[in-house]
Amino acid sequence: MLILLTRDSVAAGDDADAPHALTVTLPDGLDTPTALTALGLPRPRLPLIGGGRATWVVRGADGTPLAVLAQQWAQPRPLPAGQGPLDRLAGADGAVRLHVEYRRQLDPDTEYERLLG
Repeated sequence: MLILLTRDSVAAGDDADAPHALTVTLPDGLDTPTALTALGLPRPRLPLIGGGRATWVVRGADGTPLAVLAQQWAQPRPLPAGQGPLDRLAGADGAVRLHVEYRRQLDPDTEYERLLG
């Protein structure tokens, strides 16, 4: 599956190459957490934030939240829309478009619960 990944900038100096696009091919059928880990999320693809805490939300092409990532977590935490094979989210061109939204240093557990809401 072809993944087209973008992410938010985290600071003014990070804007130079925004939207931080990455294109990666992964095997078909991977579930969301496995695919995100294979993409290097949360590390090493996302910038380290001073203080060791940062929260990110992975969204599909339509803006649906699929998973929460945290700099302090070893693994992505999928949301209900992020269950199952990621390739089911492919567009007509066969590509899966994902965007990683920076949620600053919000508590990742609270953000996860809010998105479950």
